[in-house]
Amino acid sequence: MAESHYQPDVLGSEFEQQVIQQPADYEGAVVCTLVRLREQAPGPRAVLYVHGFTDYFFQRDMALEYRRHGFRFYALDLRKYGRSWLAHQAPNNVRDLQEYFPDLDAALARMQAEGCTAIVLNGHSTGALLRLFTPRKALSGSSWRPCF
Repeated sequence: MAESHYQPDVLGSEFEQQVIQQPADYEGAVVCTLVRLREQAPGPRAVLYVHGFTDYFFQRDMALEYRRHGFRFYALDLRKYGRSWLAHQAPNNVRDLQEYFPDLDAALARMQAEGCTAIVLNGHSTGALLRLFTPRKALSGSSWRPCF
């Protein structure tokens, strides 16, 4: 399993987060944030939840339910949303949905490094729309299934 650089998350002791640095954009520094359950289900099956427009991850019951069904649970706060919104940024400000692809790539790469090989992408609103446009390279190395 990959070395962990997770920190405690605002959702409480059951969750932890990893801030992922991304290349700067037209507003300056950019990050995305991968949130996961601290105690995961065993095995390679996992879910990556991606929030909708003007949203962020806070659905603790959804995470616990996926774990109850044997899935490892991760959620991604995209750049300029929730945990990933930096003080110098206009909230939710992207000019093209492709700006989110590096965030998805980074989250999926970390999940794969942690042993997730069967990944369900669960998206709401913008998160579901992003799945339709996610480049295949981001999903290489794992079997995956979209869940809108």
